[in-house]
Amino acid sequence: MNIFICDDSAEQTSLCKKTLAHLAKRHNIHASIKTFPSGEALLFEAEDSYAALDLIYLDICRPGLDGLSIAKHLREIGYLGDIVFFTFTPDYAIDGYDVSALHYVVKDQTTADKFEEIFLRACERKNRRESEVLVLTCAGESRCVPVEDIRYFEIQQRIVTVYYGNESFEFYSTMMRLEEQLFDKGFVRTHKSFLVGKRYIHSIDSTHVLLDTGESLPVGKRYYADSLVSIGAAS
Repeated sequence: MNIFICDDSAEQTSLCKKTLAHLAKRHNIHASIKTFPSGEALLFEAEDSYAALDLIYLDICRPGLDGLSIAKHLREIGYLGDIVFFTFTPDYAIDGYDVSALHYVVKDQTTADKFEEIFLRACERKNRRESEVLVLTCAGESRCVPVEDIRYFEIQQRIVTVYYGNESFEFYSTMMRLEEQLFDKGFVRTHKSFLVGKRYIHSIDSTHVLLDTGESLPVGKRYYADSLVSIGAAS
């Protein structure tokens, strides 16, 4: 769980971070938490890492960029994670709908149980997003790739290229890691260098797999087993 906290109050920032770290430990959730004293500092960091961000706590009333302006900019650059406004006044709660905020925490008023409930809801939403979207990062660039749009992955010397829609993106990984990440999500290994989305397979024989797009990919002998034969028979 990657979390950012943005608050100009060092005391409130520390309290929020300690509370989140405690909750993460209690529920056995790995959490990486970064804090920022200004909206400008947060946005500078988020420009290159927003795709890997899961949750942001934002103070609304603050010097410089206010929390709502920060949240709007985050949505404009493509941030899909959750935003929780963390502030002393409930006056701007209705404005949170404009940026699809998850919730509104009022400092010194929101109960510990409610704070925990909001955090756990964010964790559940993260898990749902990850089941639908693959977040890939390389050389400072991040992509949120819908799993259903992925036709196949190709690997060459640890550089993986994912092909989806009309686009492709290169990143570092291993096929084993991808297979584990996409377990039960409709992908099959057809070759030591290829992981293919079953939904895009038109036909398979012992040497090639033909996709609905007309693309032809190689099939390795060791991978042409019962699973591939059955797919070919059904296609």
